[in-house]
Parts: sequence; C-alpha cells; structure tokens
Amino acid sequence: MLGIPDFKNDKELFQYLLSSKNAETISLKKIFESYNFKFTELESSVDEIFSSDNILLIDARSEKEFEEDPVPGAINFPVLSNSERHFTGLAYTKFSQSSAVRLAIDYAEPKKEKLLNFLNKNNASEKRIIVYCWRGGGRSKYLSKMINDLGFSTEIISGGQKKYRAIVNDFFKAEIFPYKLIELSGMTGCGKTDLLNFMRKFHPVIDLEKSALHFSSLFGFVPYKIRGFKPVKNQSAFENRLFGEIKKESLRSDFSNLFLTESESRKIGDFFIPHNLYSAIENAPCINITSSIENRIKRIRDAYFGDYEKGKEEMLLIFQNKERYFKKELSTNIYNEAMNSLRNDDVNKFIEIMLISLYDKIYKVKPKKPLLEISSDNLDKAKDEIMNFLKGNIL
Repeated sequence: MLGIPDFKNDKELFQYLLSSKNAETISLKKIFESYNFKFTELESSVDEIFSSDNILLIDARSEKEFEEDPVPGAINFPVLSNSERHFTGLAYTKFSQSSAVRLAIDYAEPKKEKLLNFLNKNNASEKRIIVYCWRGGGRSKYLSKMINDLGFSTEIISGGQKKYRAIVNDFFKAEIFPYKLIELSGMTGCGKTDLLNFMRKFHPVIDLEKSALHFSSLFGFVPYKIRGFKPVKNQSAFENRLFGEIKKESLRSDFSNLFLTESESRKIGDFFIPHNLYSAIENAPCINITSSIENRIKRIRDAYFGDYEKGKEEMLLIFQNKERYFKKELSTNIYNEAMNSLRNDDVNKFIEIMLISLYDKIYKVKPKKPLLEISSDNLDKAKDEIMNFLKGNIL
C-alpha cells in the first residue's frame, strides 16, 4: 500500500492501521531471506573508511539521529524520516509488530527513485557502498535491500553506529593517549589555528576546534555560524569527529607517531576534551607562537566578523546577553567602552580592548619552557622553522 497520508495525530495513524488490519502479514525475516547480505566488521574496515575516497558510507537512520551522532564522512539517506520513525514506533508499541513493519515498508518503498538519484549523485557505481543504522538491524538491511534492487552491491556494518561509539569510547578511555604530541601555544589570535591549518599539508595535526566547530570562547561558534555551519550536537558527536580526524591523520603516509596540536582549555564550548588526550597535551613539549597585536586583531576580525562584518550582530548579541559576566571580568567602564566601540563599528578597537583587558589575562601562555619560539606573522617562514626543527630534533 503506497501513498500514506500525512498523519496529523496519533488518531489518524490508528485509523489508517485499522483500515489495513486484514492485510497480509508481512515479515522482514521473510523479505530478507532472498538477499545474501554481506556484513563487515568495523574494526577491520575503520582504517579504510577514513583513508579511502572510494567508499560511500550511508547512514540509514532518521535525520535527527544522524545530526546528533554521525560517523564522520557518512551521508544520510533516512529509510524512515523523523516523523515516519515516530509513527512507526507508535504502530509497534500501540498496535502490532506486523502493522509497524507494513507501515515502515509503505514509507520506504516510494523512496526508490530518490534513492537512485542519491546513489548516482554520489557516484555509487564507482564506490564500495557501506550502510549502517543504529545497531546494524532492520533499517540498514532494508536500505541495503533497496540498493541491491537498484543493481548495486552493499555491505552492512555489524553493530552499526553503536559499534562505532564503542570503538571511540575505548580509544578515549585508554589510560594513555597512543601518540606523541607537540603543542602550539600562544596568546589568543596569535595564529595557532591558522598555522595548524597551514601545517596540515606538511605534517599530521589534531585540530580540536575544527572537531568541535567552536573556538572555545563565549563567541566561539560565531566564526562557524556566519559561514553556514550547524553546531555539533553533543559530546558524543564531538568525540566521533575528533576520533575520525585522529584516525584519518594517523593513516597518512608521512605519519611518524607525532601530531601537532594547539593549546586548549579542558573544555571547548560545551565539550570536554577526552581525559587521555588532554593529559597528553598538558604534558607535551610546546612551540610558542607569537604575533604582533596588529596581526592578532586582523585574524580575529577575519574569523569572527567575516566579510561585510557579517558576524557583528552575533557578537553584539552575545556581548549584550553576557553583560553581567563581561562586566565582572572587564569592569563596567571597560565593558561600556568595548560596547560603544562595537556599536559604532570600531571593530578593531573592540577586539583590542577584549584582547588586552580580558583574553590575554585569562588565557595566559602555559608555564612551559618552549622547544622553539616563532612568529606567525609570516606563515611560510613559520612553517619552515617548525619543519626544520622537527627534522633536526624529532623526525
């Protein structure tokens, strides 16, 4: 039965189910009997998933589930949308398993044309297709069935997303972080993130802020928001992204068991850095990055305000909403001066006040004796200095 009505409430759902009460009982087990599904163990596939461009990783869960806890690199094709999953669950708990299965199939089957377009758009014919859902059960099997019906081969991740989370948890719950680190330290705006991004082309890095989509401070999501990014939903999603980056970078041909990363507080936005990684950063040798105040202001302006001062309203809103906090940290007079600068479009003055009166005080350079101290005002020169140091002393 196709063409399911758009249920406005539970009552309409139950009326629909009652109308098909006498229909033939459908069993997923019976449907799947004619399909020889291939399963893959995530432990043996995770390296290839993060290193190969020849894999199409498809998440069969609903949009909400995918947004909250995705495997990095996966693309979402929901067998059941958020509302469809809700009504199917109600059918299962309030009516019968058979009714729920029938409803789920009625929802899924009309998506075949959309699925074919999705596969063609993602060059599926040239890739190894791997499918997963929450536990590697009904949804991943049914999506694999639909993909097989369209002439493509698939593999299903045994244990699904739950298995990926177990691998991530085991990695971050280990007592000792398994890789060596060198920490880039320095004042806010000194270019640590720019240098990490630049260095990535030449040496493996761990970019914690990229994994969190957050620059740590109260204003930390603004640079991502004004560029169209959606926030990372929760701690699990942050850890998933972080593990994915570490795994991908560790599979590089130039990996020598050493990562560059930047100095961070224990918390980035709403997310805690896993204990073993944070401990490794705290105990890692460091390279201190310096920069002129002019370049620090320019970097922050470019990152937080963007083109055409796109971030100004967001910055102003946060500065207003957190007035009590900022007045406590800055003093009322300095807060008012900063607020007037921002309202009067004197962005550089606002940034200078915030750097000198707040961030240079609360984010002090850690009391470590640096291996090296370099200026980031010339990124090419800074990169050469770091690479020459690593080659001469570490690599």
